[in-house]
Amino acid sequence: MPAPVDTEALKKSLVTRFVEVTHDRLQQIQLAALKLEQADAGGDLENLARELHTMKGEARMLGLLAVGQLAHAAEDVLKANREKKVDAKTGTDLLLQACDVISELIETPEQAKEGTQASLAMAERLAQAAGTPVPPLRPAPSAPRPSMRKPA
Repeated sequence: MPAPVDTEALKKSLVTRFVEVTHDRLQQIQLAALKLEQADAGGDLENLARELHTMKGEARMLGLLAVGQLAHAAEDVLKANREKKVDAKTGTDLLLQACDVISELIETPEQAKEGTQASLAMAERLAQAAGTPVPPLRPAPSAPRPSMRKPA
């Protein structure tokens, strides 16, 4: 019989790995954000969107809800920029500031979970610029998928 899995140790290991990867990811996001003001930034913007989306999903899976909230709000700013609702300079400035706040959050797991005054204020600034509501810290649970089985 296999040994039981130490889920707490596994989760701690995954969070540690997330923090390491996120430091690299934030650098990629910052570099791509600096290119928002360039006319030929299409591929960089796709990479930026993908990095934010991946960070959001991974953070939420690990219960680092404040990181997920900020990544979601940053995605909204990027979308608003694409739709010409947020100018490139404002978008760049906000995305760079969001990266700084996320970097601070991931230094303390509890802050990455529950957030800080600074992270909430940043989420509010991002949402205001994007013209969207502040993403919830705890997203609503997904509706259950309908069963593919035929009733008996």
